[in-house]
Formats: sequence, C-alpha cells, structure tokens
Amino acid sequence: MTQDRRDGDASRKNRTTPDSHMDNSNEQAPPKRRFKKLIVLVLFLLFLGGAAGGGFYFWKTRTAAAAGTEQAEATEHKEAETEVKAIVDLPPFIVNLADNESARYLRMTVSLGVGGDEKAEKPDPVFSTKARNAILAVIGAKKSEDILTTEGKESLRREILAAAQSVSKAPHVVEIYITEFIVQL
Repeated sequence: MTQDRRDGDASRKNRTTPDSHMDNSNEQAPPKRRFKKLIVLVLFLLFLGGAAGGGFYFWKTRTAAAAGTEQAEATEHKEAETEVKAIVDLPPFIVNLADNESARYLRMTVSLGVGGDEKAEKPDPVFSTKARNAILAVIGAKKSEDILTTEGKESLRREILAAAQSVSKAPHVVEIYITEFIVQL
C-alpha cells in the first residue's frame, strides 16, 4: 500500500487541477493587462497630440487671417494716400550745373503728382514756390556726368521727390514727372 500511496501521490502531482491551471493563467494575465494599458495610453497620447496640433493650427490660421485683414486695410489706406489725385505743373527750370571745366546748363520741366483729398483744387502758390525752391537746391548741386546716365536720372528723380515731399504735408507729393530734360554740353 505504500507503493500505491506513492503512485497515488505521484499521479496527483502530475494531474492538473483547476486550481493549478488558474495559477498559471494568473501569472500570464498581468502582461496582457499591461499591454492593453500601454495601447490605451498610446492612443490617448495620440488623441491628445492631435487635439493640440488642431488647436494650434486653428489658432495660427485665425491670427494669420486677422493679420491679413489688418494688412489689407493698411495697404488700401496707403494706396489711397499714394494715389495721384492731381497734377501740379511747375514752370521750366533752367539751371547752371556744378561742372568746373565749363559752363553747363540744364533745362528741365517737372510736374508734381499730388495725393490727398479728391476735392482739393490747385495747390496754393506758397506750396509751388517751396517745392520749386527745394528742387532747385537739388539740381544746382549736380554735375552733368551725374545726371546724363540712366541711373543718374533715376537718382535725380528720387532726390527731387524727397525734396518736394519735405516742403509740405498737404498736399502730399506722391510722384515726380520729368516732362522735359535737356543738358547743354
């Protein structure tokens, strides 16, 4: 009987009982739960990142649209200011140039394109006189070789525009039109 008992004990050990089978499944269950938690955590983080990215995109497009609207309004206002509303013809300039070798003369006719109020009529004579004086100061300091090239004429045009703009705020000088340009050599 002792041997039967031993055989019985051995067979009991080899036999799987429902309790022993559950013990093995409990040992494997925590890794499955961890894996599920990891998947849920990753999905939550992806959702959170997508929401943050979407919010950032919405914020950026909204601020860009607002800035675009402000910029468009500023551009419209600036274009309205820089639009030529009237032309002021100045009498022709006949000026001695600053050449040292020989006497050189410049005959030039300039018209001023002014902006501002559409209702504004012809500018007063004080404005025309101030603009003419500022332009004469620029032209009188030039040498013939400075103004005979295309770049020289463009530079002269920019200098005359700056001088005419500096004399008065209203009417605002927007453009300079050189309608006659003769240099006697």
